Amino acid sequence: MKASVIIPAYNSRERLYLNLIALNNQQYEQKDIEIIVVDNGSTDDTYEMLSDFNMKYPFIKVRLDANQGIAFARNEGVKRAKGDILIFHDSDMICSKDFINKHICAHIEKNLVICGMPWKRMYSFYYENFSNNQLEKFNEIANSINTRWDTGALTDRYQLIDESKVNSFDMGKYVFDLDNQFISELKEIVAKYGSRLKDYYLPWRFFITNNLSVERSKVLEVGMFDSKIKKYGYEDYDLGFRLYKSGCKFKFAQDILSIHQEHPPNFSYLDLDENISYMCEKYNNIYFIDMVLLCISHTMRINGETLNNLTKEIYKIISLKQYDFVLKLFLKLLQLHKKRIFDGKKYNCVISNYKKIMPILLKQVFELKHIHKTNDFIDQLHKLLKNLLNINLKRLLKKYSED
Repeated sequence: MKASVIIPAYNSRERLYLNLIALNNQQYEQKDIEIIVVDNGSTDDTYEMLSDFNMKYPFIKVRLDANQGIAFARNEGVKRAKGDILIFHDSDMICSKDFINKHICAHIEKNLVICGMPWKRMYSFYYENFSNNQLEKFNEIANSINTRWDTGALTDRYQLIDESKVNSFDMGKYVFDLDNQFISELKEIVAKYGSRLKDYYLPWRFFITNNLSVERSKVLEVGMFDSKIKKYGYEDYDLGFRLYKSGCKFKFAQDILSIHQEHPPNFSYLDLDENISYMCEKYNNIYFIDMVLLCISHTMRINGETLNNLTKEIYKIISLKQYDFVLKLFLKLLQLHKKRIFDGKKYNCVISNYKKIMPILLKQVFELKHIHKTNDFIDQLHKLLKNLLNINLKRLLKKYSED
C-alpha cells in the first residue's frame, strides 16, 4: 500500500466531517491508500459520524475510550497503518484536491520528510468561545468579503462554509495566513534557505503534523511519537528531531495545501511550559543541545539567524571532540536559565572547583574563539555566565589573552 492518512480527532465532529468530504474528493483514484481516523475519547458524536460516513478509500476507524494525548492517538494510527508513506493530517483541516497525490509524488528519494504549507487558515464554523483575537480576525474576514457574518446573530457551531465549496475547493476569499512570530520566522527561513532548507540546521521546526508525510519505516525505526507527552505542543518537534538525527532530510513543499479550520483554543500556555520542561529533561545531553536551545530560545531573545548560526557552531564544536567541558557547562547554564524563567525562582548554580577549572574553561574558549571562530557560541556563553553567575567571561578572556 502506498500511503496511510492518519487523523487523530477529539470532539471535532463538524470540522472532521468537512475534512473527510475533502479527502473523498481527491483526484487520486487508485485504491492503494487508506484513511485512518483515531477518535481519541471524544464525548460528542464523532464516532457515530465516522460510522455513517461513506469513504471512497479503505477507511479504518479506531475508537479510544479515553483521551490519552495526541501523541498516543497518532501512534495508534501508526500501529494500524500499512502504507509505505504516512501522511499526518489533523481533524480540523480541509485539503486541496491534489493533496494525497502530491504527498506521494514528493517522495522521490529515501529518508525524506515532506512538510506541506502549515499556515493557511479559514473560518468554517462560528464558535461562541472564540478568543478575542479570533473574533477580531473573524470580523476582519467578514468585512473584507462583504458577507453577513454577524456575530450577534450567529449561534454556536453555525456552519459558515457549505459542502459545495469544500468539494470544489473554492474557498480562496475565506482563506488567510496565520500571522504570528513563529510563522513569520518559517517564511523567512524558506525565503533564505529554499525548499530543501540547505544550510538550515533546525529543519525539524517544519515538522508540523497537520500537513506532513514521512516513510513509515523511519517513524517505526526512531520509536514513533512520545506518548509521555500528554498535553498540547512539542510532540511533533520531538519526532521530527529524532528523524533528523537519524539522517532524514526535510523538504518544504509550499504547493501541498491544506487549510486549518479555526476553532477555540484547546490548550493553555502552562501546557506548553510543562512540555518544554519535559523536553529539556529528556534531551539533557550535549549531543542534543540544539533541542534544549530551541525550546528556550524565545526566553533568551535569540533571533532566527543567530539561532541557526549557533546550532551550526555547536555541531562543529561537538565534531571536534575535545571541548566537552565547555559544552557541558553551556548545557548546565541553559538548564539553569530554564528553571529561573519557568519556575520563577532564584536557583544557585555552583561550579565545583571554580578556581581549578577556570584555566581549562578560558583555554578552551580562547581556542574556540581564535582558532575555530565560534563567536555566536561564545557570545551566548558569556551572556549566560554574566546573567546567572555574574561572571564576565569577555573580561576574563581578555586578561587571559594578555597573559
